[in-house]
Amino acid sequence: MRLHWWMTASLALAAALLEIIMAFALNRIEGFVNSDPSRYMVKYLLLPVALNGLLVLAGMLAARSRLKGQVRQLIVSLCMAGVCLVLYGVHSLFQALILLPVVAIMLTVFYGSYGLTSITAAVCLLGVPVVDLVVVWDSTQQHRLENVENRINWLLGLVMLLGCYLLSLASIYYERERIRQAARQEWELRRDSLTGLLNRMALDDRLGQLCAGGQGVVVMMDLDGFKQLNDTLGHLQGDACLQMVAGILRSYTGEDAAFRYGGDEFCLVFHAPEPGQILQTCERIRKSLEGIRLFSPCRVGASFGLAECRPGMTPEQLLKNADSALYQAKEERGCIRRWEQKAT
Repeated sequence: MRLHWWMTASLALAAALLEIIMAFALNRIEGFVNSDPSRYMVKYLLLPVALNGLLVLAGMLAARSRLKGQVRQLIVSLCMAGVCLVLYGVHSLFQALILLPVVAIMLTVFYGSYGLTSITAAVCLLGVPVVDLVVVWDSTQQHRLENVENRINWLLGLVMLLGCYLLSLASIYYERERIRQAARQEWELRRDSLTGLLNRMALDDRLGQLCAGGQGVVVMMDLDGFKQLNDTLGHLQGDACLQMVAGILRSYTGEDAAFRYGGDEFCLVFHAPEPGQILQTCERIRKSLEGIRLFSPCRVGASFGLAECRPGMTPEQLLKNADSALYQAKEERGCIRRWEQKAT
């Protein structure tokens, strides 16, 4: 948005400099300037610069204000459109300036908003006829709609502005689709295909964040009786069991805290929680798993190993500690154990 405002200010400044250069150049061409120099400077330099300056100032205030982002973007975009329309209205001699609002429309593509682009395009498409039908800045110059050829060129210019608007909408659509596809691929890359839980890649990233913060708890969970279920009922039932376990974990920990570590092992990551709450959560999960009766005669339970992250600890150390606590819990089966550093 700041870049958008700077481009608006640059356009207004460049137009003012070109007008000054043109004034000196035209002053040397006898008979070309139909008004006295002072009137020319007021009409083609001072007034346009003042109008554009007000628009640039309004855009700057909007960009720095505390208004909602979309409102600020709209104001800055409309200020850019206003500068383009001022330059178009002042210089009726140059018919090609009808394409200047193209800049204002195309710049809105970067915001990726259909509404913002549509409003800006509507202002430009309606502003051009209003300027030509209402504003007569220089009565000594030929009007843009004075003859058939000018009217045809004028209509073609409006058609090109409309085409620019449609092209902008297409650009926004394809950019949104590209972002959506990229997000989808990233989601699939970081998810376990069977359970839908986050996978080892996502776990490594989360543990890195956890250790960087120096606070949090990691829970390793291993299913009890899962091998017997697989051997007795088959792998399809085993997969169904893993999916059911994933659903239970999501219901207690949320979408972004549960990970499938591998096989029938899962991992839960909590950022700066109360240890007592973690124990309660693990106990609820354990009881929910024991309540599953869909895989008779097999019964599935779970053992848990907890490890707290401490300053200076690496992800590998943290996982190793949680795994050690899980090993102790597995020896007693269906238990929850916390890792404690042994005194030396």
